[in-house]
Amino acid sequence: MYMVKGAAYAHTVPEYDRYMDLIRAANPASYLLRADPKLWSRVHFEGDRYNIKTSNIAESINSAVKKAKGLPIPRLLEFIREKLGRWFSKRREDALSLTTRHSRGVEYILAIRSYYAGSMIVDRIDAWRFHVKGGRRDCNVDLENRTCSCGVYNVEKIPCSHVIAAAAEANVDMSYYVCATHSTPSLFSTYAHPIYPKEGTDSHVKPVRCLPPGESVPSGRPKKSRWQTWLEMSRKKNNKPRKTHKKYSCSKCKEPGHTRPNCVAED
Repeated sequence: MYMVKGAAYAHTVPEYDRYMDLIRAANPASYLLRADPKLWSRVHFEGDRYNIKTSNIAESINSAVKKAKGLPIPRLLEFIREKLGRWFSKRREDALSLTTRHSRGVEYILAIRSYYAGSMIVDRIDAWRFHVKGGRRDCNVDLENRTCSCGVYNVEKIPCSHVIAAAAEANVDMSYYVCATHSTPSLFSTYAHPIYPKEGTDSHVKPVRCLPPGESVPSGRPKKSRWQTWLEMSRKKNNKPRKTHKKYSCSKCKEPGHTRPNCVAED
């Protein structure tokens, strides 16, 4: 599992290829060899993923509206509107309370990376390019083009330790190299528009008889949850104690391992 995670989270193509070689050696028929890497690998994604590692937002929405799936469509839509309205209101107030330039998560990442950047050695190549020694490997940083050979800054748009060390050597504020998407004004603008409830009643709606679609309904109770993968099921089993089987004993000789019909003890 760590090989798949390493390939998905890789910041450079050589790092991705190294994990894929391990996957091929362990399982030559792996389904990942047939899947398009643009759909699951950060380094091959066409566009900016920033520090987001998944695009499967539908799973989160399905889990949030699971209680209302059995309601009529108007009630379901109102349930979704109320939940999204609470989310937006809470995050809007949280963004207004920030006193930093960036969100709390980004500020925490910058603080951790600044700590490691303090122990790195920076060699200046020219006015904007530096060779930074330290960390997992030595890297070349180009502050003018905003690139680092480690690949972290190129993917996440948040300065890595090498960029922070180079910016400190150049007497430039590291916040200048954080993408504007991570800024506090950008966070507030994301949740600035409130979600208003529907006004009035449904009296203007024409009473039209709605017939169910002509589809065959399978027998049994409809499922509200999707089929879980083997990994999700194994994680749940690890968190719960396994069912222990009852130990039977013979009512005649009181010995465990068999019952009275199979008892061989003498009367």
